[in-house]
Amino acid sequence: MSAPNAPKVIMALLKVDAALVALLPVECMFFGDIPQTASFPALACTNISDVDEHAISGNVMLQTARVQVTVAAKDYPTKERLIGAVRGACDNKRGLIAGITVRNVRSDGIGPDLDNKDAGIFGRTIDFLVTSRPAN
Repeated sequence: MSAPNAPKVIMALLKVDAALVALLPVECMFFGDIPQTASFPALACTNISDVDEHAISGNVMLQTARVQVTVAAKDYPTKERLIGAVRGACDNKRGLIAGITVRNVRSDGIGPDLDNKDAGIFGRTIDFLVTSRPAN
């Protein structure tokens, strides 16, 4: 899986999840970083790393990518609701997602609070492992 595919899988899951979209409009979901001009709440999806699992023949059998989703809100309770909604939207999903055959999406830890009370920005991250078969 090239690096852009795993974030596409996560973003596709986020954009169709009714519970998350009720808290955060799709236009406030970004790849990479949350722009400084973005309205809050917002989120960003970034590829962290990729690992290929090879067979003895040398062929890549499965690929696993770590994707991080960062949420930002104007208050602590909203941030926590967003992290929960993001987890619910993506954790333990599989199948054909964004045109990619996904074996499994699973959460792999929630990061620390990234709050700046003086600026009124409350953030947190959650990581997902996306395992899929490579395209032929």
